Amino acid sequence: MRKISALFMSLFFCLTGHSQDLESINDLLGKNKFSEAKTAIDQYLLNPKKANDYEAYYLKGRIYNALSRESGVGASDILKLKNEAFEAFKKNQQLDSKDLFMSVETHISYLDLYFGLYELGVNEFNNKSFEGAMNSFKRALDVKDYILSKKYEYTQAKLYPLDTALILNLGASAVQAQKEDEAIVYYRKLADANVAGNDYKEVYEYMVDYYSRKEDAASLAYIMGKAKKFYPESDAWVEIEINAFAKKGDKAQLLKKYEEAIASNPSNFRLHYNYAVELYNSLYGKGASEDRDQNTSDKLTVILEKTIPLEKPGEISATLLISNHLYYKSSDYLTAANLIKSSKADEQKKKTNLFSLAQNNMDQCIIFSENAVKFFEGLSTKTASQKANYKVVLSYLIEIFKAKNNKAKVAEYEKKNAAADR
Repeated sequence: MRKISALFMSLFFCLTGHSQDLESINDLLGKNKFSEAKTAIDQYLLNPKKANDYEAYYLKGRIYNALSRESGVGASDILKLKNEAFEAFKKNQQLDSKDLFMSVETHISYLDLYFGLYELGVNEFNNKSFEGAMNSFKRALDVKDYILSKKYEYTQAKLYPLDTALILNLGASAVQAQKEDEAIVYYRKLADANVAGNDYKEVYEYMVDYYSRKEDAASLAYIMGKAKKFYPESDAWVEIEINAFAKKGDKAQLLKKYEEAIASNPSNFRLHYNYAVELYNSLYGKGASEDRDQNTSDKLTVILEKTIPLEKPGEISATLLISNHLYYKSSDYLTAANLIKSSKADEQKKKTNLFSLAQNNMDQCIIFSENAVKFFEGLSTKTASQKANYKVVLSYLIEIFKAKNNKAKVAEYEKKNAAADR
């Protein structure tokens, strides 16, 4: 942003009107005695006979704006002074049909106010005074819109109907000030104008999240369409859509959406893992039937096997989940096999098959559980959660090797389990 304050302050306009009082006040302004000039102009305008003196209002605008630049003036006072200056300049023009003073200075006072208010907003934002920043940016927007409505043009800068930087800062200030309903108004202006780029991705994420939480389906669809178009590489849109399905409670549609998303994002760990968690909870979570769906169980095994290679170094969540799943799955097969008491050939065949399935799942569980053990034992220190999960996989290995009658392995993992308690 190009600043013009120094340029403007170097200009000095002498009032040539009929009032000796205004000449003395103008003299105070010329001598940079801004506080004295303010007191004088305020006193002057208290006189009812001077209420429509357009020269006085122009001088008031100059004085108030000059005083707002003085060192030591607080941010809230700067804003008040610039607001008063803006209103004074407009009042001057309303009263002077010839627009004498503002025309002579080519209306540069308005541009100076715009830049000054914008700079104030930036400073307030940097000082984490977000509501102050929002109010300053709002007033800058008002001044800019007024300039454009009057069709004023400047050699120092060109103003546009949509000042994207100003709108972005205004929205960001409103977000930080926790005024999200105001933030969305400004961010929506950017979307409606198809503004995009790296600086605006978070704006679309904010809008998608906002409309999703507000359950505004029409606005969500509108913004989501733009977001996908402008940022097709982002995973955020898929996750937000999935969360929307989750809120509706339609499990079948949610799982279908996961499958579609994974097909389009085959290397996205979080999508794979979250889908696996949904399947896992449907099998073993609260309220799940003990008669587990075989198709869901097999699907969970497959998706977890695809998820584990996507885990980043230091991640173990998918490995732990598949260890849990395979342990429970093998236990289900063993329980089902042991419940068969009939000596009939077909029942015995079924029992043998169930024992075989149990053994296969135990063998797979061993692989993943031992990988988890290696991971935990490779940590220099363990969190409480890591210690608990370490003992869980150790217990799986102990029980599985007991079932396999492998006493050496049972002893090995019982020793590790005992050491884990120390």
